[in-house]
This record gives sequence, C-alpha cells and structure tokens, in this order.
Amino acid sequence: MFEKSSNLFPHVSANLPADLITDIFSRLPVKSLSRFKSVSKSMYALIHNPIFVKKHLSRAMQTDPNLILRNEFKLFFVSVGKESISKAHRIQLPFAILSLDNVEISGSCNGLVCISDQQCNEDIFLYNPSTKLYNKLPVPKFDVPTIGTSCFTSLGFGYHQAEDDYKVIRSVYLYDKPFVNIDSYECEARVYSLKSDEWKKIGAIPFHISSRAAVPFRDEFLIWKASRGLGRGMSVLVVAFDMNKDEFVEIQQPEVRDKMNQFQIEVGVVNGEFSLFHMWRSERVEIWTMKEFGVKDSWRKLLVIGKELILDEFFVHLKPVCLMKNINGKILIEKSEGELILYDFQNEIAEDFNIKGAPRWFSVYTCVGSLVSPFSSSPDLLKLQDNEDQNHKEIDMNDVRVHE
Repeated sequence: MFEKSSNLFPHVSANLPADLITDIFSRLPVKSLSRFKSVSKSMYALIHNPIFVKKHLSRAMQTDPNLILRNEFKLFFVSVGKESISKAHRIQLPFAILSLDNVEISGSCNGLVCISDQQCNEDIFLYNPSTKLYNKLPVPKFDVPTIGTSCFTSLGFGYHQAEDDYKVIRSVYLYDKPFVNIDSYECEARVYSLKSDEWKKIGAIPFHISSRAAVPFRDEFLIWKASRGLGRGMSVLVVAFDMNKDEFVEIQQPEVRDKMNQFQIEVGVVNGEFSLFHMWRSERVEIWTMKEFGVKDSWRKLLVIGKELILDEFFVHLKPVCLMKNINGKILIEKSEGELILYDFQNEIAEDFNIKGAPRWFSVYTCVGSLVSPFSSSPDLLKLQDNEDQNHKEIDMNDVRVHE
C-alpha cells in the first residue's frame, strides 16, 4: 500500500526509508503531527496525503475511541488512553457563534462529527475535533415545508466505502395533522455527498424514523429506530439506509418471548456486530447480536444483564457505546443521561465509569483522533507560510515519540 512512499516523500529524512517514516508517524496522535506541518513541504504533504491519512486512521481505529459528552448547547471532550481517562474539557466550537443555539450530535465517523441544531437541522456542520477543521454544508431544499414548530427531522451520517465518500441523510416529517396516524404525515428524504457537495432527493420513507441520529455500520448502512402506526397499534421497527442502493430497508428483529411487547429497544454495534438492547424496566436487559446483517435467523442472544447488575432499578435506558479494547474487552454502556457503566460480560460484573469534570447530565458519543478532512478535497499541499522556504529541513527523529 505504501510502496511508492519514497517517490511521494523523498525529502522527509535523508537517513530513514520513507516507508519507515510513514509507519512511525502513523502511530502519533494528531496533536503531535500538527506540530510538524510547518517543518517542510514534504512533511506537510505527508500529513495531508490521503494514503497516509487512511493509514493513520486505520491505526487509530485499533485503539479505544475518545468520548464526546453533549449537555444542551455544550460539548465536552474526553481523551481515552491505554491506562488513563482525561478530565472532561469544554469544546469551543469555532462555528458556534454563527448559527447554533443548541447543538445536536447527529453522528460520528472516522474522526468527523456531524453537528446540527436541535430544531429542524437546517444548519449542519462536519467537524473534526482533533484538527479543529469544520465544513458548513449547503442547506438542502425540500418540497416539504421545514417549519421548526411543525416538523420533525432526523439525520444520519456515515462513510460509504464503495464510493470513498461521506454521506448525510436528512429526513423531514411534516406534523400538520395532530392526533392522526403518523404514517399519513408527509415526509421526504435527501442524501448529501461530500464528494459532490450536493444534496439529492431520494423520495418518501415508508415508516416514521423516531431517533434523531443514526448508527453507522460497516461503511454501508445507517441504522435508526423507527415506528409504524399509532397508539396500541404502533409497531417499533429497526430500519437502515443502504448507501449502496440509496434505499431504506426494514431490519427484522429477533423473536422475543413477550406477548405484550413491554420492552424498549436501543440499537448499536458491539464487537463489530449490529446489536439490539431489549430492556424490561426494573427487570433485565437482553443484548442480541446479528451475525449476518439483514438475515433474521442469524440473531443470537449474547447475554442477559439482570436487575442486580444494573446498579439501580430506576434506569431509563441502556445504550451500547463501544467495546473498550484496552480495558479487558469490557462494554461501555450509557445508562440514562449522565451515567456510564463498564460491563464485564465474561464475569458478569458492572461498575461505574466516572469522568472528572463531566456535567451532571449528558449524552455520550465516540470519536477517534484522525486527520480526516471535513472537505471534499485535501488542502493545497503546497500552501505553506511565507517563511517556510527552507530547503526540505529534516526532522530530528529524537523529537518524535512513538506511542505503542
């Protein structure tokens, strides 16, 4: 994959092979790499080269992701290391003063966070917390009126591997018929491509998406909770947008022994597999994983968390956050708003996961540290400061600390 590195970056160092240079630098955090941008044109080119960005991202995905906490209009960043968790630090959004009163995190993928307002998601930003770069997306033009008091909107954000593109799905429902079956509400969906920097219409949706943000899965699908019908006749659904086909599909759920369907569900990804949390309040939580996505018969019950392990009987919901690779493979779970637990499913032990400096109430999201750009193309590789006319100044490798 990096066999041409020597041709791309011949002046980064005269003493070390280019392949070794790229391997060393791919292990560094973004903050460290940012300090080397001004060293030389070759170094700048290396850090912005799409091949290197993907190699760095690949290594970052092998570690535990950082956490972002959302509290109304405030965001907090928590750095997760191999042996420690940092204090929560307030994120100063560079675009907050432009239009956002309250922020909604509508997805996180490969180090990019999709941020929007809390009303009708008219203002949508792609933001990289590691590089501080952001991109305000063009406002999509809908046929359905998007008045804040009479519409519900949902977003999905993810990476589409087949097209090497980042996409945002925005769905709008017009609430113009109070107390009427929600299936009759007028709705419309559009998909944005970062590559083309354009929105395109994909038509109506045959169900009502009930969650504001989607769960990205395997660089092909965006998954939401949804519903069909009203009142006692309402069905709770799991739906996905297939980015390969530009269409919505319903995901069949596992057969659960509860004729009254008195449970809630949350969707997520556990150990690389699509998962469902079935929750019976004050009783138990069942975690199911789908071994072959889209195949109903491939559902398997991973584990059951009894009420004695939930820590109290008044939890509102449990939602899978991520599998903590560096903490003995424990699952980080969001318990209500403002509480996190680590669950060791091998030993059936649950423990509080406390973060210093965190707000009292928050929702949690994951975000890896990456160099991925929120723009459709990389910055001009030759755009350097005026005082950077030094002839390919070499990097002192003694200043480089590799984090294993």
